[in-house]
Amino acid sequence: MKIMLPALLLPILVACANAEVPQKESCDQVPEAFVAYVTRTLSDTTGRFFNDYPTPTPLTCELLGMLQEELKDDSVRYHFEHMHQRYGDPRALAAFTFIERHTDFALAMALTTHWNPDTRIEAVRAVHNYRRIRPKVCATKEHYAQLEEQDRAAVRCFIRVLETTPLSIPGSENSTIHDIYIREVMESLDLFTGYTHVLEGDQRMRVDMSEQRFEQAMEDWRNWLKQ
Repeated sequence: MKIMLPALLLPILVACANAEVPQKESCDQVPEAFVAYVTRTLSDTTGRFFNDYPTPTPLTCELLGMLQEELKDDSVRYHFEHMHQRYGDPRALAAFTFIERHTDFALAMALTTHWNPDTRIEAVRAVHNYRRIRPKVCATKEHYAQLEEQDRAAVRCFIRVLETTPLSIPGSENSTIHDIYIREVMESLDLFTGYTHVLEGDQRMRVDMSEQRFEQAMEDWRNWLKQ
């Protein structure tokens, strides 16, 4: 179902952009109890007011499977569980330090669905950095195959984000924060796939791309997955 925002409030691009409500997909790879655990940890906003932002797109099934495997490590599980708001660290500072030190892909991707919009931005940047430092990684053939699998999982997830999230929202500070988030997702997709889709307008914050150029970018990113 498409949610159309008032044209007077948003650029033409937004009126035509994808803005579907994220749907909960059936996931046979992991137990329902694990999915509920992840959702509870990342999405509990009891007592907080973040209704001005679109609901974060949930992790895909393949990423949930990777996260479940990663959480067998006690250190990873500790940082993941401390993403819950009851620990009083909505910016997940310790988790990001751990991600940087250990290049933890699954934990970074999990944070891209965190309830705090600033945390989501930092998480997308962490995933971006994970891919940026790839030339420095010395690994076996099997390890590179795993890295490529993670790359494709990230691309599928970020495409899903753009398919289910408005490209812009009304407001002032909220709008700016959301635009930064969308820009980070698009720039990460370009980095992962090797494309360059120049965003016009304010290069630091605002998303300014025609509907035609946006659809072409989506087609390019989807075609990369077919290679």
